[in-house]
Amino acid sequence: MLSCREVAARASALIDGELGLAQRLRMRLHLAMCRGCARFVAQLRLATALIALAGGEEPGQDPSRLAAILDRLGHPEGGDGT
Repeated sequence: MLSCREVAARASALIDGELGLAQRLRMRLHLAMCRGCARFVAQLRLATALIALAGGEEPGQDPSRLAAILDRLGHPEGGDGT
């Protein structure tokens, strides 16, 4: 199994779809077992989506990706607590 350091080092590659099948499966296994790393990757996905939106680009895979990420993190989409 990958260490937390290895997961952190490869998190961007996972999000960008740059990992092969074996690496992706090892990452997903670790994320399923490590709450801290799962939160880290979720935060990185959120940051990536927000940066894309700030630059006027759609988030990579699906326009509803940001809303799904926010839902998983338990944040209201508007960010104002409503």
